[in-house]
Amino acid sequence: MNKSSKIFFFWLFFLAGIFISNYFLINSHFIYVLCVFVPIALLIIRQKMMAVLLFALIIGIWRLQIDIPTINTGHIAYYIDQKITFEAIISEVDTRSDHVKLTAETEFIIINKQISNVRGKILIKNSLYPKYNYGDKIQVECKIVKPEPIENFRYDRYLARYNIYATCYQPRIQVIATNQGNYVLAAILNFKKKIENIINKTIPEPQAAFLSGILLGTRTGIPQNLLDKFNTTGITHIIAISGYNITIIATILMNLTLALYIPRKKAFWLILITIIAFTILAGMSAAVVRASIMGMLVLYVKYLGRKSSTTNILIYSATLMCLINPKILRDDAGFQLSFMATIGLIYFEPIVSKYFQWVTPKFGIQENFVCTISAIILTTPLILYQFGRLSIVAPIVNLLILSIIPPIMLVGFIQVIFGAISISLGQAIGHISWLMMEYIIQIVNVFSSWIWASINIHFNVYLMLSSYLLIFYLIKKKKYVQTQENLIH
Repeated sequence: MNKSSKIFFFWLFFLAGIFISNYFLINSHFIYVLCVFVPIALLIIRQKMMAVLLFALIIGIWRLQIDIPTINTGHIAYYIDQKITFEAIISEVDTRSDHVKLTAETEFIIINKQISNVRGKILIKNSLYPKYNYGDKIQVECKIVKPEPIENFRYDRYLARYNIYATCYQPRIQVIATNQGNYVLAAILNFKKKIENIINKTIPEPQAAFLSGILLGTRTGIPQNLLDKFNTTGITHIIAISGYNITIIATILMNLTLALYIPRKKAFWLILITIIAFTILAGMSAAVVRASIMGMLVLYVKYLGRKSSTTNILIYSATLMCLINPKILRDDAGFQLSFMATIGLIYFEPIVSKYFQWVTPKFGIQENFVCTISAIILTTPLILYQFGRLSIVAPIVNLLILSIIPPIMLVGFIQVIFGAISISLGQAIGHISWLMMEYIIQIVNVFSSWIWASINIHFNVYLMLSSYLLIFYLIKKKKYVQTQENLIH
């Protein structure tokens, strides 16, 4: 086993440790004993590699264990089912069509006029008005509620991945101070708001909300019936900042620039700058940064024009993200879909491409179609496991609309720039972006109206894993056949 393979398996065992720890709570003292004595015992019997891999597995188990908070009087979740008053600083504002969700970092709790230090995040659901901003220090009075699963959706785990173990509904909020957050992030979020305002002034709804979703990842103002149609046709990812979305866009942009005879190196730097700008404009949240890393990974592979060492790059990316937040391995569907889409774009694309030689290669259409199909194949078992819905029309709808997303983004940016100079100029450019988005909306309206556009199929974990084992077996078999053919020739 060469050095590269050893490193790969070390990090693979580390991720396996996190995965195991997600399902089996292991006593921390037992972990310390395993960490010290088991590797030593294996070294004594000269099983050096096995000792290293087992050490990586134990470290993975330990990494998740230390991320689970201790719920005591100093943590906000300790006060579940109690009506209390606390002070916190708003770290995120998620505005929806009929309410707003505020994520806040608690600082103090007030009980019987006694002030005590308290830590932990809390999710506060409130009405749209009055408006609150990132960095506002607020005093809140409400009953603390424990997050619970909603039917088949593990809402508690969904929030726990970002260390939120307490929620609050119908609060009484008083702003104590403003501008208490990170200055740089506050400036970025204010800039993002200005862009949204320009978009709203230059094109009507729902196209304005649609463009904000594509450029900034926000869903405020998009009608629920349109969101349902996006879901039915399998294109929700175009208005969600996810690795799936960014990897597809990065791939299409690279294919398009190469089709236009732009040198690979220049195309790489141009798209890299675009992804970085997109990340900053979207607010640089943890989910956005992870998504951008996945997009840049695919972009880098396309830039190299080869897939050597790609497996190690992929495992390094996963390890880095799980080191920062180990809970995403099990409970972040966006992270999982990003990785499956990336694997599809890198490894499955060459297999799929042989069956679509009949599609015209002009302007990168053939490769864009192949990339879309590859990503859909690799993400479908996970989608059926997580969401239980299969969109029959997703391949054709994605083919019809994905290639138009980069032009919408380009025209949208120009619209914002011109709109900042003059609303009339922005509105003039907005006619173009409106037309392209109207095309997407009409495509979605047509295909979502079909009775069989989507069907409900739920995969349990065993069906999902079996599907992936079959897919990866086919990939391995195809690579073996190709190797044998190359040897013969």
